[in-house]
Amino acid sequence: MSQDQLVSDGSLSNIRVLDLTRVWAGPLATRIMGDFGAEIIKISDPRVPLLTPNGLNNKLNRNKKNIGIRLDIESGRDVFLDLVSKSDVVIENFRPRVMRNLKLDFGELKKSNPNIVMVSMPGFGLTGPYAEYPAYGTTAEALAGIPSLIGYSDQVPIATGIAYGDPVSGLNAVTLILAALRKREKFGVGQFIEIALSASPLCNIGEYIGSYSSTGIIPKLDGNRHDRFCPHGAFKCKGDDNWIAISVTDDKKWNSLYNILQDNRIKHLCGSDIEERKQNENLIIEVVEEWTSDKDAAEIASYLQNEGIPAGTVSSSQQLLNDPHLNERGFFFDTSSKQHDEKRFDGQSIPGNSLPKSSWIPASDVGEDSEIILNEILGYTKETCNKLRKELAVHFG
Repeated sequence: MSQDQLVSDGSLSNIRVLDLTRVWAGPLATRIMGDFGAEIIKISDPRVPLLTPNGLNNKLNRNKKNIGIRLDIESGRDVFLDLVSKSDVVIENFRPRVMRNLKLDFGELKKSNPNIVMVSMPGFGLTGPYAEYPAYGTTAEALAGIPSLIGYSDQVPIATGIAYGDPVSGLNAVTLILAALRKREKFGVGQFIEIALSASPLCNIGEYIGSYSSTGIIPKLDGNRHDRFCPHGAFKCKGDDNWIAISVTDDKKWNSLYNILQDNRIKHLCGSDIEERKQNENLIIEVVEEWTSDKDAAEIASYLQNEGIPAGTVSSSQQLLNDPHLNERGFFFDTSSKQHDEKRFDGQSIPGNSLPKSSWIPASDVGEDSEIILNEILGYTKETCNKLRKELAVHFG
């Protein structure tokens, strides 16, 4: 493949993925692969609506074809297995028993395609006492201990607000799929991959697990404060719910901030080290809060950065959409569909090797591409498609 073709087709343009996933983790993984040129065929149950007026599915299901298949009908299951025979990857995130009950586990898929890579993303894994429990990102992150690290000393633990288990699992899935495809290319074998939604975020807090194993100490909840940096936190700025995050990570940065603040209440902390600042943390935070309270968050974030002090606005969704840096870099993707007028969505955080945005397509509705997929990929005749339609095995949108 030439460099020009790589740019126009995307670096994953020779990969076909059958996407059985729902909600966030799995659809995010396949959306990323679709952005980079993989052919994603979303397998939808015709009884379950997919598109909604809020356009959420254009975030997670863009750049995907869609076929509506009833996997619980034998002829529908046969269609799916025919697709498996001509695909590289199958990914699903049902409870473990679902694929077994449909007789579509890895052993069955290998009969149709010995080189298939199958990814299962159950909430708690395929085995163990929690295996059949239902799970969402919020419960997965709780089991992984993430909320136990967030909050204030006199309050309950706080969830992240983004169902952390979902995006982390989705990103893990992309990495593991590409590794499995590389292994297949070298050794000519397929692979089964299991990604537990609850295990993915757990692997991101290893330092806390290691710390407890070494010391037996559970870290206390302390809001936005940091045990080695001071000041460190979010501070109210001018306007309605506008904030700036500031992190002073060493003595040099503290001296810069001290010179900016010019407040007699902290005069004794000129040239202080972290131990002294932590002892006077409440006072420092009070001074910083007063200094930021009547200032524009974006302006002082830029000012502090220019002075070598890590700082950034705490952006709302509206502010992100209007962020000059993100817009100059072309981060966002504007699209419309039958369900909504033009809306702006997040693009790709990793530029390069993806399909040009001009060729990105909005989410397809259930069965919208069924006929094309059956004709062009499987070679089904019109008579065969009509038979499947009458059996309700395949939905044609």
